[in-house]
Amino acid sequence: MKALTSYSEGIDQCMTSRSFSIVHPHKQTGMAGKHSHCCYEFYFSLEGGSTFRIGDKSYRVMPGDLFMINQYEKHQVLRTDASVSQEILVIFIDPFYLESLSTEQTDLTYCFTYRTRQFSHRLSLTPDQQRRFTYYLNRLGGEGGFGQDIEDRSVFSQLMVFLTKLTADAASGEESEKNRPYSNTKVSDIIAYIHYNIDSQLSIQDIASHFYLSTSYLCRLFKKDTGTTINSYITSRRIELAQTLLSGGYSINEAYSMCGFNDYSNFFKAFTKKVGISPRKYAQNSLIG
Repeated sequence: MKALTSYSEGIDQCMTSRSFSIVHPHKQTGMAGKHSHCCYEFYFSLEGGSTFRIGDKSYRVMPGDLFMINQYEKHQVLRTDASVSQEILVIFIDPFYLESLSTEQTDLTYCFTYRTRQFSHRLSLTPDQQRRFTYYLNRLGGEGGFGQDIEDRSVFSQLMVFLTKLTADAASGEESEKNRPYSNTKVSDIIAYIHYNIDSQLSIQDIASHFYLSTSYLCRLFKKDTGTTINSYITSRRIELAQTLLSGGYSINEAYSMCGFNDYSNFFKAFTKKVGISPRKYAQNSLIG
């Protein structure tokens, strides 16, 4: 299935074919008005630099972020710099088509129908997950020919199984890269909250207040179940995100602010201690690689 270059074409093809469409706009600039449509939508960002508003929630878009929007959720992309283009990929899906691919054991509509109070529309894909996601999209990008429709249906089903499992893992508070649940469901919720708000300040007091816990109990609970302190965990997640951003070509100033660090000095010390080299050296090595 050949990728289209405009949203309107993508929605039209999705609904005409009663299946799905892929859109890869040449440029994504300015501000899109708040809207909804009759399709499910995956919105994948290859670059950051914008804010995504979905319903009453706002997300700062990072490279590798995948957003899941159903047909009832009004959404809007706000560019922080309207003069800078952004590379994205969008998949529109006919809800009835996705239901037809589902079984009693495997509900492939889960990404779009699971909505709780703490649900996040965003999945932050790791580099390995991004490569797998891109692999499926490339296989869907055929030019047609005999059997292409059957192959597309098969590959698309595999893609949806992959993304549905990631969504279910995130919803249960699992670290997908470690693929293990935490024994305490409260800790699972705390970890999910940290992941979804990693670009914010995330003080222990704020987290404790969000979960109606005392700070001392929060720290004891987290350390008992994870084996590390909550501050160490947050710092590790911030540095991992910074590595991804620097590898993607973001400047050091952009990277540390997008990871929730309030000043460069703290970022420099934390990054160098964990990675073993300075942020500048890491960025230079990434460009050479």
